[in-house]
Amino acid sequence: MQTESVERRGEAALRRAGKGSHRRVGDVHVLSLAGSDHEMGRQHGELLADEIRRGPIPYYRRIVEKLMGKGSLGPASKLVWPALQTTLGRRIAKNLPPHVRETIRGVAEGAGLDVQSFVDGCTMPDAMMWVAARAMQLKGHGPAVAHRVALGLGCTSAVAWGDATVDGKLLHARNFDYHGVGCWPSNKAVLFHAPDRGQRFVSVASAGVALGGITAMNEAGLTLTVHQHMFTDRTKLGGTPIGIVGDEVMREARDLDEAERILGRHVPVGCWTYVVTDGNAREVLCWEENPERRRAFRFREESTFGYANVYLDEALGRSEVNLYGSYWRHNQGRHARVNALLAERRGALDPQGMASILADTGTGGCRIRDSIAMVMTVGSVVFRPEDGALWVGTGEAPTSRGTFVPFSLAEGGHDPSKGELTTGAIEDEGEREAFERFRQSYVAYVDDGDVSRAHALLQEACALAPSEPLYRSLRGLFALERGALDDAEEAFTEAIELGHVDPERRASFHLWRGRARDAAGARDAAVEDYRWALGFVADPPVRAAALRGMRRPFTRKQAQRIHVDVGLADVVSP
Repeated sequence: MQTESVERRGEAALRRAGKGSHRRVGDVHVLSLAGSDHEMGRQHGELLADEIRRGPIPYYRRIVEKLMGKGSLGPASKLVWPALQTTLGRRIAKNLPPHVRETIRGVAEGAGLDVQSFVDGCTMPDAMMWVAARAMQLKGHGPAVAHRVALGLGCTSAVAWGDATVDGKLLHARNFDYHGVGCWPSNKAVLFHAPDRGQRFVSVASAGVALGGITAMNEAGLTLTVHQHMFTDRTKLGGTPIGIVGDEVMREARDLDEAERILGRHVPVGCWTYVVTDGNAREVLCWEENPERRRAFRFREESTFGYANVYLDEALGRSEVNLYGSYWRHNQGRHARVNALLAERRGALDPQGMASILADTGTGGCRIRDSIAMVMTVGSVVFRPEDGALWVGTGEAPTSRGTFVPFSLAEGGHDPSKGELTTGAIEDEGEREAFERFRQSYVAYVDDGDVSRAHALLQEACALAPSEPLYRSLRGLFALERGALDDAEEAFTEAIELGHVDPERRASFHLWRGRARDAAGARDAAVEDYRWALGFVADPPVRAAALRGMRRPFTRKQAQRIHVDVGLADVVSP
């Protein structure tokens, strides 16, 4: 297949590969793909070969080792990487249907990559969920029931229609929050698919993500987004990997009844929710599932629907594990925030208003707690399925904090006539710059393993945002890990003085200041902090860690082994 460049009047140069073509609109790669599954994959691979090598699929092949590093999953950590590479990913790949294998093979061949290595990257999401589930079972955490009392990490969906929107048309806005902060946004892509088998559809993804099963809209007026439920111990090898079922919905379904039938004929490996909308019927399907149970909710009269990463179904909710309090508070905060914004702006919502919801930074006092625009927001889109319009967020994460570029499924590409959307004008320049240092620190720590650079960047973030307590706490964690004990104690002291709306966070600040003092040999002061931590309402892992600190000192060697969750500025297992 030969690749050629063609100039079009009034447009940037097009590059062609067979029936496929590519051009850039700002920082967005726009692909038009047509033909058989293998042909479409091959076109994708040839047209974005360099971007695919730098993109999320090769990155995902390595990410689990980084995320599970330093014993963060206890007894499972030593087994994670070998098992994942040689057993789990390959077992999951056996359940890839032929048309998916052909697509993946085409992408890898077109990009000049080893097919098996590329498949290993594609199976990461399900493999990681399986590993995490086994670790939760080993550590014996109980059900996460507290967050279910007042429902109301990861992705956010906001849907409005009928009397909630200016013109009555359904709008589906979506932030995709996932791993790949340093590589997904910089290789973002909008893919227009015209398969030999099935309907035309458009997917919003990144180079190398070839299927339309994560964030997409089809010509029948259906949209689809997927939400992951990470902290649950219900996973099962032998099911259908993620991304495949949603792709089938986009190709085959013309209404929500058909979408529900397609979703129901598959058993997943992990735990997911599909939010599917029908722009013509102005209705929403929320399909929640794990390998043991599936539940469908339909919404038509309500006119708004907001969703984060927490099951609505009570039986599925009982499978969620109370492993990490900061995760649940953030999920609950986003769920409440998106629904509050939909209600507050009811009747005035248009594409610009929906984009502004995706760009929201929360109720104040903490940049992370109930913020919708997060450091892991690597993809953002607003769909208007009734006429096939979509607006795609640009820039680095969070991709919802800048300009949204317009596209059209009907036109098969960029559609300037629909106008750009702009967001992110609320924060002052210092806060924006501080968050950018926070994002850079995430990339330095997670992708590069450079704790010294991550620490230096957080020092800059603290100077730019003097009232943000979690930047101080995160700076302290980085300082503690690299042995800068004086700075660690100072950072945690500043966080304590600033305070936090959640007592659990305040307890954590005292725990970690106590550990910094312990590692520096100030045992009496450390014990005082552990007592303070126990005096607050603390998350169970923090309370257990404070009790251990009362019995024996925390050491420099232990400090070097901590593994920071930069996205939520915390440690999953302290």
